[in-house]
Amino acid sequence: MQCEVCGNSITGKIFLIQIEGAVFRVCSSCSKLGSPVREKKDVKPAIQMPRPSNQLLKEPELELRYDYNKIIKQGREKLGLSQEQLGRKINEKPSVIKLLESGKLKPDDLLAKKIEHALKIKLLIPPESEE
Repeated sequence: MQCEVCGNSITGKIFLIQIEGAVFRVCSSCSKLGSPVREKKDVKPAIQMPRPSNQLLKEPELELRYDYNKIIKQGREKLGLSQEQLGRKINEKPSVIKLLESGKLKPDDLLAKKIEHALKIKLLIPPESEE
């Protein structure tokens, strides 16, 4: 085998060193140019237990109510909040609340959950119970 630094034929022990992040197999005279590295032995990977199915961990599929805009407005008015106050409460702009209540913007799941929590209403329902 040849030294990967100087190119001379290696007689005797082969040294494994690291020079500026790269690992080389070198002769004894070139071994002083870098820091020694331990050679990794072949390690068998640990036996992995099968992961639980993601379907067990997922929440049941939910859909946004078709009348979400009316429910949001009714919930907000029931608590006596303005659109600006609701926006501050859920950390959204008042224009987002206006668009939601007008039906021009459908909330994603995260926004729907924030609104559900703030107004104590249900926007996400199982698909079969939607009427």
